[in-house]
Amino acid sequence: MPGYDVAIIGLGAMGSFTAMELAGRGASVIGFDRFSPPHEKGSHGGETRAFRTIYTEHPDYVPLMKRALEHWERLAAEGSPDLLTWTGVLSLGEADSSLIGGVRQSAAVHGLPVEVLSADEVRRRFPAFTPPGNFTGLLDTRAGLIDVAAALDCSLQAARRLGADLKLDREVLGWSVEGREVLVSTREGRVRAKRLVVTAGAWSGAILRALKLPLLVRRQVLTWFRPHRPEWFQPGAAPVFVFAPGAFYGFPEIGGAGVKIAYHEKGDPLPGFPVPVPPPSKADLVPLARDIARFVPGLLDPDRPPLDQMLAAKTCLYTLTPDGHFILDRHPQHDQVLFGAGLSGHGFKFAPVMGEVLADLALEGKTERPVDFLRLEGRF
Repeated sequence: MPGYDVAIIGLGAMGSFTAMELAGRGASVIGFDRFSPPHEKGSHGGETRAFRTIYTEHPDYVPLMKRALEHWERLAAEGSPDLLTWTGVLSLGEADSSLIGGVRQSAAVHGLPVEVLSADEVRRRFPAFTPPGNFTGLLDTRAGLIDVAAALDCSLQAARRLGADLKLDREVLGWSVEGREVLVSTREGRVRAKRLVVTAGAWSGAILRALKLPLLVRRQVLTWFRPHRPEWFQPGAAPVFVFAPGAFYGFPEIGGAGVKIAYHEKGDPLPGFPVPVPPPSKADLVPLARDIARFVPGLLDPDRPPLDQMLAAKTCLYTLTPDGHFILDRHPQHDQVLFGAGLSGHGFKFAPVMGEVLADLALEGKTERPVDFLRLEGRF
């Protein structure tokens, strides 16, 4: 039976960067994924993800964000220039909204620069948007978007180049602990490892069933629209944007693929996951089209029905925790088993630093990164 230093279940964002980090430190690594990332069946679907330095979800994420940025910039400099596109991120909402308040707090706590724009200034500077007169705009200029496919290609290829044995389209049937080792079972056989890392996204709850993790999988609908005024939606002309009602957000158009628009805080729960994921429906799309017409009318040709201008609609999965924060910890009964789960729709940008932390914990038993607030114990 083959033996490794570390086995990884799940090779999406967190798992692939963990494999890269471990292999780069000389560990022998085997990784498994039931699909072949990137794909549309998990939490990394949708082509792009936002990168923000000013973080509204919790100020404690900011030091991790800064470290993640160091990784992203290093990888881009080493030969993956398409990873990052600097566009800025514009948050829009009423002054007392949680979005605007969170951006202000995070910027103040960490001394991060933010441009404050009135609704009129937003309309003049970014004519695609029509925020109501009582809205404030906060522009994080040290922000932009990450190309999902380029990121996963970078981490998976680097992990292989450094010696990791990655098994894609290989479902894990189960795992068990024998003595100080972990056995991982697939239809092709079993492997031994000194450590196991579970980073399986929406499947983490099933793989770690005995822990009864408080994870809820939610179906998210993503759309792409052909811009009526394409010059208003190019990087440099438009930032990534977020409107406070429902965290309605969008991206500039990249490579002629259309303008990506979606909700962050809406989506149907999928209790008992894994279960079938329904495709996008008219009930998903009509409210979205209504908000586009209200807040981003420059995207649409007013003489045509909004949904006729949609290029594509897809689903991805959020794996949510009750408090919206990640879970990053060691198994309470088996200290050779580590897991990262419940990224709650905002974890992709942290993947390189999460890989660093999981590699630290697997090989050294500790990490210098400030992740204690992500531990499972005492939170739920």
